[in-house]
This record gives sequence, C-alpha cells and structure tokens, in this order.
Amino acid sequence: MKGQWTNVYSDDLPLRSWWVDSDSECEYISIVLPEVFGINHWIRSFSEKLAKQNVPVLALPLYGRTAPKLDLSYREEDLKLGRHHKNLTTSKNIIKDISAALNWVKEKYPKKKISIVGFCFGGHAAVIASSLKGIDITFCFYGAGVTAPRKDTNFAPIDLLEKVSGKLNFICGSSDDLIPLQDRLEIKKRFKKLDPLEERFIYVEVKGADHGFMCEERESFHKDASLIGWNLLMKELN
Repeated sequence: MKGQWTNVYSDDLPLRSWWVDSDSECEYISIVLPEVFGINHWIRSFSEKLAKQNVPVLALPLYGRTAPKLDLSYREEDLKLGRHHKNLTTSKNIIKDISAALNWVKEKYPKKKISIVGFCFGGHAAVIASSLKGIDITFCFYGAGVTAPRKDTNFAPIDLLEKVSGKLNFICGSSDDLIPLQDRLEIKKRFKKLDPLEERFIYVEVKGADHGFMCEERESFHKDASLIGWNLLMKELN
C-alpha cells in the first residue's frame, strides 16, 4: 500500500496528514500519532506496513500549529527540535485535532471501529485521546510523562482513565529512562485499580527494551520487543 498526503481540517487549520487506504473488509481503521520527530520516513513506512495488513491508516501531525511539515531524522539536534515543538503543544489542541481526525475517518468509513496508535510523544497524546468517545482501542507505545501533571492543564494524562470507554494498551520497555520504574509502577497501579481483571487496561513491559524499540531507524530498535508490539497490534486489529 502506498500512502499520500492529505489535509484534515481542525476548524480552519489544515493538518498535513499521511493517508494509506486499504480495500479490505478489516474491522478497524487506525489513527497513528507520531514521535516528536513528526510524520517522518519511519511513521510513513509504519503506516504503510499496517495498511498492508488491511488496516487503513491516517497518520496525524501533532505540531500542526508550529511545525506542520516537520519531518526529522533521529540525530540529537532533531530530537532537540522535536522536543521544542512538543513543549508548545496543549492538551486542548491535541484533543481538538484528534477529534477532527476522528470525524474525517468516520466520514470515510462510518462502519469501522477506530484505533489510536501512538509512539513516544504520540503515545502520550494517545493516552489523552483515549478519553474521547468513539475510540474503541488505543495503543500507547512508550508514551513518556503520562503520570506527571501537564503544565497547561495541571493534571496528568493518566488522570483521564476513568473517561476511557474502550480498551487501552500501554507498551514500554524496562530499560526506558524516559519512563522510570516509579512511573511504570504508577501506571500498573492505576490500571489495576480500574480494571482488576485486566480486560480493558493492559500493561505490557518488555524486559531489556529501551525507548523507541519499535523503530528500525533508531539505535534503540529491539527486534524481539518490536515483534511483541507488532503481534499485539495484529491480535487486536485483525
């Protein structure tokens, strides 16, 4: 499957998104939320890989107001720039833009269930988005900072768990310094409190995996961990 650029409008703001359609009868459609590096080569290739498994994908930018065409690699200076734009985002705009994406995909495929797949900062945004109505399942891959209050709201993304009506998967590595042990324990505790039988709030920790383990273009890529993450996606979406 080959993707193409398309605009999703959040009010009058065009969000330059990457759309990969599929002709299949798959139950789901996915909204992919990128790392701090924007809709770069890896996010586009991942979207196409998922679409080959019969899941239509819309990769949505998270920096539509400050860097609408951000497309970075994984050098240290790219990380610095990506984090600069991350710090300019607000929960309000994250919700607003993902809501616009929801309306866009619902119009295209009104009968499909909707999944959110987020990586890195996109994982952080995915936890926020999981509180929206109409999200059937969310995958947060190594979303950092979800237990800390955001400066723009004074509450943490994880504080929204009680509003989540679908299923939420949190996948991280035990060697991820951006999600330290204290945070991982807090996430597990909050998940367990709301869902003792682990039917809707699923926590997966991969021993030895670092931040970014799903991405083949990063030094932290972990083949076995990425396979665990990919198989989880396939189990839930196919």
